[in-house]
Amino acid sequence: MNEYKGFSYYFDQIMEYIDYKEWLDFTKKYVDKDKTILDLACGSGTLACLLAVEGYTVDGLDLSNDMLSLANDKFKAYHIINNLYHDDMTDFSLNKTYDAITCYFDSINHLPNIELVKKMMNCVYNHLNENGLFIFDVFSKSKYDEMDNTDIEEEFDDFYYHWKIHLEKPNVLCHDIEIKGENYIHEQYNEYYYDINDFIDNNKFETVSIAGDFNDDLEDEDERILVVLRKKN
Repeated sequence: MNEYKGFSYYFDQIMEYIDYKEWLDFTKKYVDKDKTILDLACGSGTLACLLAVEGYTVDGLDLSNDMLSLANDKFKAYHIINNLYHDDMTDFSLNKTYDAITCYFDSINHLPNIELVKKMMNCVYNHLNENGLFIFDVFSKSKYDEMDNTDIEEEFDDFYYHWKIHLEKPNVLCHDIEIKGENYIHEQYNEYYYDINDFIDNNKFETVSIAGDFNDDLEDEDERILVVLRKKN
């Protein structure tokens, strides 16, 4: 799993292409504004802040202290008085439950084996209220294949980055990021392909929706699979 250490400082600038409104609207489609949300792998907290501004009560959880520091700055800027937890999404115990839990931006694909994915699912189940929703996404296999041999270079005012991605094994994407600015940063991490049918426990969850790329259905060419599950009681 990746803790995004030095990379975290540059994260928001490098990821400026993300259309957070798509994620916000997708969440609003299923979760009413009077509900509580836990955002797993919340990263720098942008989506959590947008949800809070919309009227949701949102807590965040992430493995990276550096990312949580960025999220905390945003919470303060927006006068959001909610919780940020430094914890592992495969093994957390918060002594509270939520109406919905989200885990976006292919964060599940960062877990290195299916056993940890199932542990995460159990933690989610234990932290959902009755009929609570778990909303998450994973990369499709077509997306993994497409990302092989990706090579991105970009220069900003105060730094330059070079991001290389290759498919090392059939189900493992290797990321290699170099950042040259005031300091030199070199980080590597992997993402892993999982078939959602391999980790959804039908005894614990019922499927509300499976869609691709924010559409109403799932097509073979879709890059991102979005899943909405409801807790069975």
